[in-house]
Amino acid sequence: MAAILTVQGGIIMQNRQIDGHGLYLSLLAGLAVLCLAAALVWFARPQPETAAPRYLLKDSGGHVALYTADGIGPLATYDDLYTRLLPESDVLALQQGVFVADEAELQRRLVLSCADCVE
Repeated sequence: MAAILTVQGGIIMQNRQIDGHGLYLSLLAGLAVLCLAAALVWFARPQPETAAPRYLLKDSGGHVALYTADGIGPLATYDDLYTRLLPESDVLALQQGVFVADEAELQRRLVLSCADCVE
């Protein structure tokens, strides 16, 4: 690497040329700054609001029952859906209560349950 020294007003200035290694490090540092800026923008963006659940599915006497989100009910009992025929993990979840956001999710969950627990 060749350095050129110049004197301007009593101050010695060094003019260095950037070699391949220095250029690589400069580009890498620039990329790191760009990634950090992108991460800050990503994490600072507003998060979508999640709606409070409207319903609660629970086990009621061996059947799936629908309650309000705060546990009032049952609003409906699905007599043809037997919880004993569901996988154990689903039975445990229904014993605790499964929150459901809206009617579309309710229908989706009921259709998935029907395949496993109808006699």
